[in-house]
Amino acid sequence: MTMQPCEPTPCMGSRALCTPEVNPRLHTQVTGSGRPIVIQAPAWGPSSDYLRLTLAPLLKNVQVITFDPRNVGRSQSVGEDDAQATEKLVDDLEALRVDLGLKRFVLIGHSHGGFISMGYAVRHGRYLDGLVLLNTTLRHDIGADEAEIILSALETEPGRRDAVALFRETGGRLGTVENDLDLAQKMRRLLPVYFYDMEAMRRFSAHARSARPPSSGALARVPKDLEPWVEDGLPSVDVPTLVITGAHDASTPPPASRYITDLIRGAQLEIFGHSGHHPWVEQPELFRRMLQAFFTGLDIDSGS
Repeated sequence: MTMQPCEPTPCMGSRALCTPEVNPRLHTQVTGSGRPIVIQAPAWGPSSDYLRLTLAPLLKNVQVITFDPRNVGRSQSVGEDDAQATEKLVDDLEALRVDLGLKRFVLIGHSHGGFISMGYAVRHGRYLDGLVLLNTTLRHDIGADEAEIILSALETEPGRRDAVALFRETGGRLGTVENDLDLAQKMRRLLPVYFYDMEAMRRFSAHARSARPPSSGALARVPKDLEPWVEDGLPSVDVPTLVITGAHDASTPPPASRYITDLIRGAQLEIFGHSGHHPWVEQPELFRRMLQAFFTGLDIDSGS
């Protein structure tokens, strides 16, 4: 298939593409050259911009592919109530792989994007050279006790108390939102819970100002509970896997990553001691080294 240009192309050295024969059409950006690395964003609201602006620059000497999931950012809107079901999101990623002509690739998924990535590995693992799971979970209740310990430590700082209160009120899932603006405001209020390093949070926020607004329509269509077929299928996954999380992540606490690591044969777990939900922002040099070591094992050069 022939990819068609999308407008605008908001970053230097990248090309923005649409998937003309994939339904829905996905706004896709391709940067660099070399072995393909696809980054799966969450599908509940935030666009892939935050990953393109903060994570992709750490990946050198590879081709980095980011895309907005359906109903998010610049991608096509889909009105069905179950539009954000994991099965459909996995199908979108597979259609994108075919459209881009990728025979094999490394898949990186963050948060809800990590859950989608695990679903892809269950259904289409034969196309993966490697899988990197960042701060994700299989069930929202895993590690609840440790999450509360993390929250209690965070709320000792006055600047985090409002965020912790909102996190507890909504279970960390934002609750009911009225529109895109309300979602964006709640996401900003919650940021102090998602970062251990407040200076890193401010750097992240500066990047996020240029990101597309989040989509409340996507959030409304995400299933309340994470689908069990992903968890059930993980023991059959035979893909080199790196699982990374932060020791201070209340949203997807370390026990969630330990559980995933136990289910995937040969998976490697790394817990960053001074990070929350965005370890590549809080400890970028350590993150770069870990990823480089993992890619070296896959015979992929990501730069130094």
